[in-house]
Amino acid sequence: MIRWIALASQSESRTNLVFQGSPGRDIESMAECMEKMGVSIERESQRWSIRGKAGGLELPFSTLNCGNSATTANFVSAIAACMDGPIEIDGDQSLRKRDLSPMASTLRDLGCEVSSDHLPYTVSGPICKGHSRIDESLSSQTLSGMILASPAFPGEVRISLQGKAVSRWYRDLTIESSSLSGWTGDYEDVISLLPWVVGTPEIIEIPEESSLLPISLLFDRLHGTKSLDFSKFEGTPVGTSLEMAISGATGKVSLRDTSDVISPLAALMAMGNGGEIVEATHARGKESNRIVSTIRMLSSFGIEVEERDDGLFISGGQHPIEPSEEIDCEYDHRLAMTAAVLATKVGAKLSGHEICDVTHPGFLEMISPN
Repeated sequence: MIRWIALASQSESRTNLVFQGSPGRDIESMAECMEKMGVSIERESQRWSIRGKAGGLELPFSTLNCGNSATTANFVSAIAACMDGPIEIDGDQSLRKRDLSPMASTLRDLGCEVSSDHLPYTVSGPICKGHSRIDESLSSQTLSGMILASPAFPGEVRISLQGKAVSRWYRDLTIESSSLSGWTGDYEDVISLLPWVVGTPEIIEIPEESSLLPISLLFDRLHGTKSLDFSKFEGTPVGTSLEMAISGATGKVSLRDTSDVISPLAALMAMGNGGEIVEATHARGKESNRIVSTIRMLSSFGIEVEERDDGLFISGGQHPIEPSEEIDCEYDHRLAMTAAVLATKVGAKLSGHEICDVTHPGFLEMISPN
């Protein structure tokens, strides 16, 4: 939904986003940033209608607050870099700790001034024609941000891609959404990004968030329920990772493209046959160092997990117990959601669990036994 907000904001036609449930705070953060640039967004239940600013986005007169969303911060930074003037960008306490140097370095290569590698910072454009490099082993968000901002580029920008790409399904989602909106570029070792006219579809149906599936399955495992139809997610990257983890057939589960699910997946594997999570190094750069924070959180519930350079080693046959001390959710919504679900079985006192609303408003009320 954040990608479609970025695209619809640059289209002069009206775009209707149709979805289930309520948008999380990350999505609201993106929407509010675009509204400060002159975009009109009408919010109705399960439908948002977006009309971009005629003649192009305007320079905001106040700070763009990205909340907890690194996706928003990266996309907004690239879009802001296309404008002639300084734009202040900030986020919450957690986002201020995130390393945004990949995006900052790319923008600097293209003639922009970026005052820091961490929020809060000021981006001063406009971006210039030129060449830069992006290491895809760190994140998919830098490349996605550049593609989504490219309608406002002044001319050709060439991006050389390096490293073993991670989170490829998010990258491919950006490419698919942009292609449906008029982008004619190709994903190659060197991508040529030219300015283009955005023409978003009139109605866009937003699918369910598959990365929340492991949270649902963890709840079901703990309580013997069936709250979600797993078959809807078969063949998706998250569905495939889950199937490998639950079956225990290979012993190793790659999270190269699905590192967001490492916390609930580790809990599921510990309660099942165990195994090893691999190719998840980039999980260290999330809201928390999610490899270390997952170990710390699960240990509080009596579940022992060992750290590896690129993931976790997990012994099977374990069961959670009530923590003896309060658990710090570390401003990490996925860590908090996992801890909250475990607590529904054994009890726990959590600190900072309100961060769950970033992804799923009303999540804590939904899983509460009362």
